[in-house]
Amino acid sequence: MSNEHPDREEYKQDNLQEIKQNTETGGTPNSKEQDSDIGFLQEEIKKRPRNKKKMMRQMMNIAIMAAVFGAVACLFFLLLEPIFTRMLYPEEAVTGVTYPEETETEELTPEEMLVNEEEKAATEEQERIRQEVERILRDKDRGARAYENLYGALRSVAMDSLYYLVDVSEISSDTDWFNDPYETRGTVSGIIIAKTDSEAQLLVYSPGINAAQTIQVTFYDSSSVEGAIRSYDRVSGFAVLSVSLESMSQESKEKLRTANLGSSSPSVVLGRPVIAVGRSTGNSGSICYGAITSASANLPIQDSGFVQLTTDIYGSKNASGVLIDPDGLVIGIIDPMHGRPDMPNILCAIGITETKQLIEKLSAGGKKAYLGVQCTDVPGDVRSRMNIPDGVYLSGVADDSPAMNAGLQKGDVITVMGDEEVHYSAAISRILLENEAGSEISITLLRPSGEGYTEMELNVTLE
Repeated sequence: MSNEHPDREEYKQDNLQEIKQNTETGGTPNSKEQDSDIGFLQEEIKKRPRNKKKMMRQMMNIAIMAAVFGAVACLFFLLLEPIFTRMLYPEEAVTGVTYPEETETEELTPEEMLVNEEEKAATEEQERIRQEVERILRDKDRGARAYENLYGALRSVAMDSLYYLVDVSEISSDTDWFNDPYETRGTVSGIIIAKTDSEAQLLVYSPGINAAQTIQVTFYDSSSVEGAIRSYDRVSGFAVLSVSLESMSQESKEKLRTANLGSSSPSVVLGRPVIAVGRSTGNSGSICYGAITSASANLPIQDSGFVQLTTDIYGSKNASGVLIDPDGLVIGIIDPMHGRPDMPNILCAIGITETKQLIEKLSAGGKKAYLGVQCTDVPGDVRSRMNIPDGVYLSGVADDSPAMNAGLQKGDVITVMGDEEVHYSAAISRILLENEAGSEISITLLRPSGEGYTEMELNVTLE
């Protein structure tokens, strides 16, 4: 077959031959021709001009979006942080308080107390103190300074109590004859007995507080929160309240303290200086000084072994609060309801020793079983003179109470309750705290009969 384009074939052969020769000799094609062939590749590429306004708008948009994102992130953190904190670090709720039992030496009979005090009066330490007091009184200037220093120290102790004292207001609403609404408010002083960072438990002595529609609690810094009754003893009038501290500032919560309870045993408190704090004059924050004048009389409160503390402090008939000793320990709860008729303005209190077990029960949400008897501890000399057997004398039995329904009477002497012998009314109170409503308990008693006493055993169903 013949070639259609002989010239083209010949041209290709010449080119191949030239390329071969250039390769062997290391030569290159003509530079001018090469430059003309690739000249179009050497054109300069210019950058696109920047739009500064557009860049500024983009930067502003990015900054605004970053600010919005940061604000949203902070908001979510503030809202969710308490929830995650509670989940990761759950705080234990206040479940109740416990107080150690007092030693036997603090619970003495009046006879033992008298002997003990007589022995103490003869010690060298008391003689030294007496001589020192006489010397100070002879030096008028020094005596005045000592007097001022004494009350300065007592005032310091009293001011420390402000951080565990609270005002508890019982608020109720009603309408009058003309159908106009009105509000009644009664305020008493209470103490903080337990607290966490979010909750506090308060002890208050206020019979009838369970009838209040609203309970408002005011702390030392005048901040107020609403409280709720955790448990209430309808016989004595003591109540433990629960309040939330979430609305208080961290600084205010850190200053709150719990009250430390001491002993009201006669051998410990009789004749000692005492400070009345709370509402001793009827006004919040009032402070009075005095001394304990007696600490042995039983209070006429059913099912209790409460002992009355009397002072030489002149206060309000509506006083409330606590008595504290020079060490700042609470030794009594001010009681305006069982004062002496012949001295209506003299402050009296319920001894703290006999109330500790009740406080423990109420703070745990429990209630004391109800029997319905009024107990009296008869002194040894009176017992011997009137031929009253050893035990707890019943000075009264409440109407329609479990005690009356079981057959107990005024004048009976309880000697055994359950499986335990009883010699003081405090033991009956403790046994009732250890039992629950609805449980049955056996009581052995001695009942006056002619010239002597007849022993009886009765079963009582507690309420």
